[in-house]
Amino acid sequence: MKIELEAAQFGSNYKCSYDDIQNLLEFAKGNSISSVCISANNSIVEKILGQCGIDDFDITTKTISINKTLTRNENFENIKYEFYNTQKRLGYIELYGLIIDATDLLSDQGLTVWDLITDFKDKEYVYKTGVRVQNPSELIEIIDMIDIDIVHLPLNLLDQRFVGLLKEIKRKGIEIHTYSTFLQGVLLLNEYQIPEYFREIKHILTSIPEPKMAYALSFPKLIKEVDKIILGCYTKEDLAVINNMYNYKTNNVDYSIYRVKNLDFIKPSIFNSKCKYM
Repeated sequence: MKIELEAAQFGSNYKCSYDDIQNLLEFAKGNSISSVCISANNSIVEKILGQCGIDDFDITTKTISINKTLTRNENFENIKYEFYNTQKRLGYIELYGLIIDATDLLSDQGLTVWDLITDFKDKEYVYKTGVRVQNPSELIEIIDMIDIDIVHLPLNLLDQRFVGLLKEIKRKGIEIHTYSTFLQGVLLLNEYQIPEYFREIKHILTSIPEPKMAYALSFPKLIKEVDKIILGCYTKEDLAVINNMYNYKTNNVDYSIYRVKNLDFIKPSIFNSKCKYM
């Protein structure tokens, strides 16, 4: 199964207890979901996962952000220190992936940090290294500059900017993990829940077939180049809904009709961050 759990919400506002997360992970394992990614510097989530027993999961995490007020050496040491803390909290497992934000990688200190990340891979602390991007131009610049193993990129019914690049990315042997599948819940809203902000594209949002979650999932699921679909949820019950919708048999659809070119409708600042499905 292509689903990869986003663990950022596990420790969010104390909505998840240890038992909640343990049950969620057991359900995931029982349904062939074996990948989990963690946002950088999320010590609460890392501690809980370390206590739950994650030997059967591929764990990917991010580096902490570069602090522009610090020197190159100070950032280097901080990122190394936080990575070692992550290892400790997770129980010193070999991480599947270590990801850096494109904005950090493309900064004047980025290649210094990338050398550190590559060293972690050489020492077998991590299996694969990669980058999280927000737009195609970032990715094109990066893959022309360095070799990466994994890319995290936004892909959903509205945001199809990367579709034309996927074959080339895969040709380079890069794993493709997609995020923002539901646009933080925007794609799941019914007609009466859609904010006025989206009036210009309301006809597109309301034309997504029911059940909306199933069709939002089937778009990346049916793209053969996509390896993982990163999804966030709080509980086993939430994941059961996602699992059912992932396996829902959808009708043939021309997904290109939902594509939106206006970035004002797909940028993160307009997302419905309160939605439990990401």
